[in-house]
Amino acid sequence: MNFKDRGNKKWTSLFLVEHKKRLRELKLHEDDREKPILDEQEKEVINYRLQQALQNNLEVKIKYYDNKRFKKIAGRIEKVDINQKFIFVDNKKISNKNLLEVEIE
Repeated sequence: MNFKDRGNKKWTSLFLVEHKKRLRELKLHEDDREKPILDEQEKEVINYRLQQALQNNLEVKIKYYDNKRFKKIAGRIEKVDINQKFIFVDNKKISNKNLLEVEIE
């Protein structure tokens, strides 16, 4: 017996509109992540490394949380806004609350 399997095509006629919509939503949010909670020691390490990088004009690699995703950026810290709690790296504005990891290169 020789037949060609058509994968999901054979099942799509059985799906309701609501099923297709829900499958699309699940696929869209598949990579969503929760923001991890940092303890005080991790926050102090991040703060110390930021200060060192800013004072000595060093390059950094920063891992941060943005829009339910983990993102990374590398570059030099251009500015720190203490009042609004933001840092600027390569024209990118990152909230201090969203910093997860800082590495000095």
